[in-house]
Amino acid sequence: MATIAFLPEADCINTVAAKVKLPAVPLIVSAPTEAMRWVTHVASELSHTGDSLVLVFHGEMSIHAPAIGFSRRSLRRPAVGYILIDPVMPTIGGDYGDWPDAPVTVVITQDANDLAKEASLQSRLRGWKVTTDSVQEVLAAL
Repeated sequence: MATIAFLPEADCINTVAAKVKLPAVPLIVSAPTEAMRWVTHVASELSHTGDSLVLVFHGEMSIHAPAIGFSRRSLRRPAVGYILIDPVMPTIGGDYGDWPDAPVTVVITQDANDLAKEASLQSRLRGWKVTTDSVQEVLAAL
């Protein structure tokens, strides 16, 4: 069974984690200090676990999914799934051209902005699962 890892938002710990109830205790990555780079901090925090992880990104931090996925692969502990909630679409190609390396689910909530709605269209074209189910339902189904 995979551990669900909630990654921090731009300015705080992931607010989604506080809204869902899961049967197993999730991993909640702390927010970086202002002096630390987000990707460096999150990759470092995640390196402390050997668990199989489903990585949960919320909003604009979704753009970092390829970099975090690469860091997990470099540790020989790749992610087993990605959940992008109201995402900004990650760049595909470039330094992380082989991303995604695991299934991607895009969750569009009622609070989604236009960038997230555009990302959902791009996600469908890539064959990723796109849903308007609640985050609770999506995570409980894992």
